[in-house]
Amino acid sequence: MRSRPFVALYVAVFVATMGISMVSPLLPVYAEELGASGIWLGLTFSIFAIVQTFVGPFAGRLSDRYGRKPFIVAGLLVYLVAALGYLTAQSFYQVIAFRAFSGLGTSLIFSVARAYVGDLTPKGQEGRWLGVFATADIVGFGTGPLAAGFLRELLGFRSVFVAMASMMALSALVLAFWLPRHSPAELERRAMRRNGERVARAERTFGEALSDRVVAAVTLHAGLVAVAVGASLSFLALRLEQGIGATPIMIGIAFATQDITGGLAQPVFGRIADRYDRRMLVAGGLGAYAALLASLGVVPNYGTAVVVLLGMGASSSLSMVAAGAIQVVAGRRAGMGTVLGLASASNGIGIVAGSLLSGVVVSTVALEGAFFFGGFVMAAGIPLFLWLTRGAVVTEPSVLPKARSAEGEAAG
Repeated sequence: MRSRPFVALYVAVFVATMGISMVSPLLPVYAEELGASGIWLGLTFSIFAIVQTFVGPFAGRLSDRYGRKPFIVAGLLVYLVAALGYLTAQSFYQVIAFRAFSGLGTSLIFSVARAYVGDLTPKGQEGRWLGVFATADIVGFGTGPLAAGFLRELLGFRSVFVAMASMMALSALVLAFWLPRHSPAELERRAMRRNGERVARAERTFGEALSDRVVAAVTLHAGLVAVAVGASLSFLALRLEQGIGATPIMIGIAFATQDITGGLAQPVFGRIADRYDRRMLVAGGLGAYAALLASLGVVPNYGTAVVVLLGMGASSSLSMVAAGAIQVVAGRRAGMGTVLGLASASNGIGIVAGSLLSGVVVSTVALEGAFFFGGFVMAAGIPLFLWLTRGAVVTEPSVLPKARSAEGEAAG
């Protein structure tokens, strides 16, 4: 994991995620200041996910064929343009347009970067590698809003967009100079093509990939988690403020608690995922997260809410790292970028569906209903995940000598 490609991807994803998460919570406020209301405010949160749904699978599939580095660097540059767009926007329509454009950046960066890491990962160590790499995303997402709060307080609203643009530029430079153009797995595929061999993994259609039950299962998992995220993020701040009386600073701490806890737990759970039944770890994590999410609708005070969010961070970490390890195993036979791209699309659909459907529940029942809804959907998906993965190979034997060799080739 100390190879140059892994370190470059880790640094770039951490910086990029922190920059993105600094801006995302502020966009509805910014759009409202520019005159947005109602559905337009909702679009400032969800429209990126709509774009991600359509672009993500194709970005992953194309990266299987043409290489991953150009897509990741292009995604960072897209976010750089989006940040400058927010900075110069004169209307909320422009804010929404640049938010949609940033969905293209999301599709190009995250699933493709994970696919590159999947290419580097030795067999039998998928949980360990993905668990460490996931800390870049989760901790970056958790610390971004805190940094944004300080910048906005000290330097004003626009300083947050300047910081985001700077972070995207830094990430792009890191990858441009540190990341090899092709991973070892990509070089192997290119050599096979030169020799006239058919590279089946890169030629699978989406339908063929989804006919693999394990690919379908991990795609389902991404959607289940996203529904819960869409339901909770859309209404958690309101629940804490209106239902419990939390202050803005307390709300920021609560959000950061869940993300940072989940990030720090990933490496530990990654090692566990390499030793124990990954199917049961995914199911257990989903079940615990579903129960805790539902309990947010009834927690009586702020302290209890923070404890619940701590548990949600840990349980989601367990489920995600085990599912991520299974993704890598499935990606080796169905195309790493294709599998991660399908998960990206499922994530986008889940976020939009979770936000919209929980909004209907809140309008029909009450604010607390959003958390019951998210928990129910997640729990209902567990039996389907277990059925899809029944009897499937989700762990491969460890091959340490080859892992070291691959690291050395990639570092060169």
